[in-house]
Amino acid sequence: MYTNGQQTTDGRKIIVNGKTILNPTVEQLAEAGYTLVVPEQPSENELARQEIQSQIEQLKYELQQSDYKAIKFAEGWITAEDYAQIKAERQAKRESINALEAQLQALEEGGVQNE
Repeated sequence: MYTNGQQTTDGRKIIVNGKTILNPTVEQLAEAGYTLVVPEQPSENELARQEIQSQIEQLKYELQQSDYKAIKFAEGWITAEDYAQIKAERQAKRESINALEAQLQALEEGGVQNE
């Protein structure tokens, strides 16, 4: 990305004195007052936070995918024996979510909590 303080461009098109320049050279960008803007890289803490959040979202999605089985059990369409394994898997996912949320909270408070 390039900016001249007033406009931002991806470097494929600029307008100079009302004239559109497609695929300008670095020299043309500089003459028009544009400078390269390097995006800030996320910190290790931010990357860790994003990874934990992604894991939480995946586990919640997996829980949603088995919600219909819990409903079938509640409505009597699945026996307790058949539902036992599903229930254990769902509980394990909830426990994992809780542990990840604790790690996320610790990261946000400035520390790291590993389990």
